[in-house]
Amino acid sequence: MVKKFKSFLHKQTNTEPTMEPTNKSTGIKSASALINTGKTILAGAHVITNGTNAVTLIIYDALSATGTAVFKQVVTGTDNAIPYTLPIGGIRCDTGMYASVSGTGAEYILFYR
Repeated sequence: MVKKFKSFLHKQTNTEPTMEPTNKSTGIKSASALINTGKTILAGAHVITNGTNAVTLIIYDALSATGTAVFKQVVTGTDNAIPYTLPIGGIRCDTGMYASVSGTGAEYILFYR
């Protein structure tokens, strides 16, 4: 007796994984700003100096610089630029994400979702 099997291969149309980005970028910012409202995950941070002056970047779980600080980094001016690796899964902000930056010539890029 010969059994007939239905092939599932004919139903597959595309086996390639999708490569759509999951994180958003702020682009280069040079001032404190509200990054997002509501639940947000900080996935990465890149702090840029002018080569001379130190930069301080603080991320708040808030809509302004008055909430809970969830990330803080100080970069010496001579370091120029430092990318940071955050915990797997990122850092969660429930209210929103506000970035406060200080330092002459300070810039930053945040990656979030």
